[in-house]
Amino acid sequence: MTHHHARGGAGGDRASGGTATTEYRLAHLQERLAREGSGDMGIRLEIRGGSLLLTGTVPSAAHREEILRIVAEVLPDVPVRSDIGLTDHSAPGRPEELS
Repeated sequence: MTHHHARGGAGGDRASGGTATTEYRLAHLQERLAREGSGDMGIRLEIRGGSLLLTGTVPSAAHREEILRIVAEVLPDVPVRSDIGLTDHSAPGRPEELS
């Protein structure tokens, strides 16, 4: 089990195989998020204009930060735009006043 990918020749892979490589890396990212990024069930990953767009919701800011950390590790050379919202399930800080 290796994580090195030496196929495709020496160095000239970006122009002709760039899209396939990006798709492979995106699939790897999705697998890793499924394993490590708790709360990522509703996250969508989409390449738009050379950037990775993340959309969806997570339960907390900590979950969002964990997802962004994993994305930066797997795709360090791809610009990321995050539109990840929070589903706040915490109790209100004070009792709700009903009139």
